Amino acid sequence: MSIREISESVGEGGANAPDDVFTVQMLLNHVGPSAGGPNPPLQVDGLVGAKTTGAIRLFQETQLHFQDGLVEPGKVTFKALKGFFTSPDAFPDEAVAGSGAFRAHRLVYRDVRLLGNRPAGDTVIEVNFDTPLQWFLDSSADTVAHTAEPVRLKLMAHGAPAFVQFCRENLSLANLPVLAVLRDKFAMGVDLYSCSAAFIAPGNGDGNVFCSRMAQTLNTYVRASTATQVYTLGSAGSGLDFGRWEGTVLTYGPRGDVVNVENSPIF
Repeated sequence: MSIREISESVGEGGANAPDDVFTVQMLLNHVGPSAGGPNPPLQVDGLVGAKTTGAIRLFQETQLHFQDGLVEPGKVTFKALKGFFTSPDAFPDEAVAGSGAFRAHRLVYRDVRLLGNRPAGDTVIEVNFDTPLQWFLDSSADTVAHTAEPVRLKLMAHGAPAFVQFCRENLSLANLPVLAVLRDKFAMGVDLYSCSAAFIAPGNGDGNVFCSRMAQTLNTYVRASTATQVYTLGSAGSGLDFGRWEGTVLTYGPRGDVVNVENSPIF
């Protein structure tokens, strides 16, 4: 996984664009306390406050022997932070190169309200507005049980911050606990291809909280974007064409923390 570059400054007096703040907070949490990292880790919420600026200053003082509380694109503090980043091994790219390489079994669920042709995948299942969410829970668990390879779940559906238009009941903060029966099923993680699913908003529409809780509930890595997604309908032969994700894509670890921030990676 690659690290998203920041476009503007973050910290005291910085531009503090939320997507850039996500990246800096995530990188600071990769620094151990003995090396000048925050203890406890920062909440990765895209917002700059006293804890974030204090963490920047502590890192600068420990590693660079100065402190101005500001992280700037291409400058020494950001370069030093990137040196501490380690990509999560448990959520690799689609193909793992080298000796003994393996590939995840791609289990794709598409809600047909997301118009287009049937997408590609190793197992592709389509649901609609009348499909009970329980049927998804049962069918996905059965697929995992009868698949030799580790499974990567890809959910394709319309959405909004903290909301996925999926099956009859949809997915929201209110009903995420029902996913607990799928805990430890998706060893290769979950791709949540839905518009703005990780976007921060007040109250029950907070996509950051939604994705964090989903990762904790499933005990795996969940990847989602803060932006509206664009795709082409495809053909009967090729299926939906998603190309690259749009916007900033966050990966949430099993503990619910943001472990990676990417810009427009391949879906």
